[in-house]
Amino acid sequence: MNDNAQTKEQTQDFANLPFEEKYKAIEKVIDENIRQFLVFDGGNLEIIDIKENGDFIDVYIRYMGACVGCASATTGTLFGIEHTLRDRLGYQNIRVLPI
Repeated sequence: MNDNAQTKEQTQDFANLPFEEKYKAIEKVIDENIRQFLVFDGGNLEIIDIKENGDFIDVYIRYMGACVGCASATTGTLFGIEHTLRDRLGYQNIRVLPI
């Protein structure tokens, strides 16, 4: 299977998951691909909520530790989290919103 077909299949798979499974998949990506880097710098994040908003999945997070007040938490780190979720889940309509 080529990369485009695999990405399309991933997108359809994620889009068709029940909400609880989407939540678990997002948590798994954060735990396996993101959290370790935040902890290494003395920070962390907590998923506050995940909501389906039309075609979008909105992931509400709260930064903890050194991430609180860090300038990159609302720019580079935030974009990195979004990119990683989109890439690993194969679904482009994911938004990460810090609260």
